[in-house]
Amino acid sequence: MRDAERRNRPASNLSDDVAARLLSGYSEESTLYQMLFGLTSRQRRCLGDGGDLSEFVELIDEKDAVLNQIARLEEELEPLRSRWMTAPFEQRERIAEKLNPLLDEVITSIRRTVELERDNERLLENRRRELAQALTDARRWRCSGPDPIPAHSSTPSSGVRGPATSIMT
Repeated sequence: MRDAERRNRPASNLSDDVAARLLSGYSEESTLYQMLFGLTSRQRRCLGDGGDLSEFVELIDEKDAVLNQIARLEEELEPLRSRWMTAPFEQRERIAEKLNPLLDEVITSIRRTVELERDNERLLENRRRELAQALTDARRWRCSGPDPIPAHSSTPSSGVRGPATSIMT
């Protein structure tokens, strides 16, 4: 009897179920996008002066895990979105009143994260250039400095071994 009751339910009951699952799913997605923004913000701090680039790299794995969760959630939500879109307009509008604020949160989190990611890319490129310049400067310094005298050689005048005597002579 219950199966027959389910088949004979009015469309609004189906839409209520779909609505509840969509709301729950998009609420979870909003939380995940906020987590992604938080991880991106942590990466930003790593790119600051004296920041830890190894932590920056570790955060990439954490962000990938969150993005994978979002992708799985999107796959789960797709059939629900399709069912919801086939519901009568009035039912969609009633659901949209609750769903739209969640979608706005998701969109806002995505925009903020993308903007911060772009800034992070610029900062990372600046750090890369600074490091490349520091390495170039270090190589130049090493190549232009005096050739050290090996420790096993001695100066003819003093007979004392080591680099300290080469500075004196």
